[in-house]
Order: sequence, then C-alpha cells, then structure tokens
Amino acid sequence: MERNLMRQYRQWMATAILFVCCVLAQAQAVITYPDPFLTDETRPDGTLFLPEPPEETDPAFCNDFYFYQWGKKQRETDFGKQAKLDGPMELFEAFSDAFGMTIHPGLTPEIDRLAGGAGSDAHRANKRAKNFFQRKRPFVQFGEPSLVPETEEEEAKDYSYPSGHATRGYVYAMTLSLIEPDSANVLMKRAYNYALGRVVAGYHYKSDIDASAILAASVMGALAGSDEFRKQLEKAKKEYAQLKKEKAKKNK
Repeated sequence: MERNLMRQYRQWMATAILFVCCVLAQAQAVITYPDPFLTDETRPDGTLFLPEPPEETDPAFCNDFYFYQWGKKQRETDFGKQAKLDGPMELFEAFSDAFGMTIHPGLTPEIDRLAGGAGSDAHRANKRAKNFFQRKRPFVQFGEPSLVPETEEEEAKDYSYPSGHATRGYVYAMTLSLIEPDSANVLMKRAYNYALGRVVAGYHYKSDIDASAILAASVMGALAGSDEFRKQLEKAKKEYAQLKKEKAKKNK
C-alpha cells in the first residue's frame, strides 16, 4: 500500500514539475520589448502620412505581385535560408556582424538599451499603422504556403502593411549607425536584406517594406528630438569606445 502511494506521489510530482517547466518555457518564448523613448503623443503616426497599400486592381500591385513571385524562387537559395533564420532572430543577433561587435544585453547594456528602446518605438509606431490599414499577408491572400509554415497560424492573425520586422530593422540599423558611422553602409545593407527577406518568406509585399522605410525614418526623426534618447546615445557611445579600446589592447 505504502509503495503504491509513494509511486503515485512520485508520478504526480514528475508531472507537476514537467508542467511548470512547460509554462516557464512558454513564458520565456514571448517577445518582450524594452521601454520606448517616445510617448504616444510624440511618436509618429503613420496613418497620417503613409500611402494606402495598393489593391489588387491597382497598377502598383503588379510590382508587389512580381516581387512575391520572385521571392518564392529565392527560398532555396542562400538568401532564402538567411531569410528563414532572420524571422525569429533577435535584432541584436541579426545586426552584430554588420555592427562589427557582439551586441547583447549582458555584454553591451548601454548599446542594447539604446537600440532596443528605439526598436520598441518602431514596433509601436508600426503596430498602430498595421491595425489601421489591416492588409492581409501575401501567403494568406493567395492561400499558398510561406517560407516558415510553423509560424503561419500565428502570423495570419497579424497584418501585413507596413512590415514590423522591416521597420524595426531599419530603425535598429540607423541607431547603431549613430554610434559607429563607419559601419552605416554595412548596417543599412543588412537592414535592407533583412526587410527583403520578409518578402521572400511570403509574409510581406514589397510595398509593405517600402512603407516601413518611410515609417522608420520618421521614428528616427522623432527620436532625435528626445532628450532621453540623446542621453542614452552618449552612454552607448562611451560604452562602445571603451569596448573598442579593450579589444585593441587584447589584439596587441
């Protein structure tokens, strides 16, 4: 009797521990954004200046359709493979190589706070515009598989115009360029390819990522007027200079 009770108790404990671990794993998988620098009042409102996304009967949609078909042909290429990797990748991982330094909250807290906070403003500005225009994603509109089928169910609940990944990517790249202007060309090329990868994935039209570039520029303009952003930029520059100095000493 006691042995049976002990066995049942152990089985119950094992199940309970497994359940807790699953809950914690799911909690950790939720994307979190650092505190933004702007407020709803000071953050640009893309609904007031972005053009309406082209309808299927609009001649401009021909360009969207062309790039949608082009994107599907890229999925088995190296560019397509990178596009698939970029989807769930954190921005600091996606842009570290182009920046020339590993970015991570634990290694570069000031840089991460600056770029991450700017990315949060990009996310919020983009979300407002998405919810206003409510454009269907290409893979939903055409009823075809995307590059990343495992996330289609969740992505289908969200809208296409403008692209959140593209807006955040452009803002992130431009913010890092303020820290290291010499890397601006490489960073912006990475941002463009990062954005274009969303077209390859079938999650966005070309006009979505074009609108993202406009929205990202407006966010950067607003951030330039933020005292908090400018103060954090100086902290990030000092951190970057110190890390470069330490790296140079190690390489001697």
